[in-house]
Amino acid sequence: MISFLSKKLIKNCEDTENPEVRNRYGILCGVAGIILSFLLFSAKFITGLISHSIAIIADALNNLSDAGSSFITVIGFKLAGEKPDKKHPYGHGRIEYVAGLIVSFLILLMSMELFHTSLQKTVHPEQTVIYPATILVLVISIVIKLYMVSYNRKIGRMIKSATLSAAAADSRNDCLSTLVILISALISHYSSLYLDGYIGIFVAVLIFISGIRAARDTINPLLGQAPDPEYVKKIEDLVLSHDLILGIHDMMIHDYGPGRVVVSLHAEVPSDGDLMEMHDLIDHIEKDLSAECNCEAVIHMD
Repeated sequence: MISFLSKKLIKNCEDTENPEVRNRYGILCGVAGIILSFLLFSAKFITGLISHSIAIIADALNNLSDAGSSFITVIGFKLAGEKPDKKHPYGHGRIEYVAGLIVSFLILLMSMELFHTSLQKTVHPEQTVIYPATILVLVISIVIKLYMVSYNRKIGRMIKSATLSAAAADSRNDCLSTLVILISALISHYSSLYLDGYIGIFVAVLIFISGIRAARDTINPLLGQAPDPEYVKKIEDLVLSHDLILGIHDMMIHDYGPGRVVVSLHAEVPSDGDLMEMHDLIDHIEKDLSAECNCEAVIHMD
């Protein structure tokens, strides 16, 4: 579905290095996440109330937090696509990281609330009632979440988005937690074991771990993490591919958000070379870096 919609709604969808195309992919995934997560929340919440299952209700609330997370993702990609202005000359790309950080805090908050509710359910357990519709809802939920894992992971890698990668990891954890809930509900229904509250705690812990990982993946670029070694190597190879460039040093890479990278370096040239020829070469390399590495390049000639 996402592949079909991307071809219909995103112009030049193959050009994922284009910031506008990248933002459209992010918004499309976010909108799909909102719709699917809210549908799952509605179905699970009603099922949980009917079945008297805190674990299913917890899973439903987790899906509601996923819908909220997807909404923030859409806002983040939308704002990140705004053009640079006087106050933000390097654009608004880091808003995507901020959006991802907000998502992670929402996940952590939800996990703590679910842990508290599930803990109370272990002290005051209730018999879980399982209907055929309950099993059907949980199975469909697993299938839908597996699909969300697939498209978020695929497009997250395609556009190099930490936010979508975090969404894929969250959906993967949802699949596992829903499967465990389904198994525990069946055990509780057909035996005297009351596992509902304990499974709710298990789900809350999974959600908490997911939130920590999501926070780590968004805090690192905000703090200024080291550039990707492959990206650095690509820049070095491109610059040094010219015979007149003897070496490079003092390379600095500044990440102002996905698709907004500023690269500066010193290029070493022969002292007896033609000054105009070397100057033209430096200009040519800067343009090549902009096209090949999707960055704004500034090269000082030594």
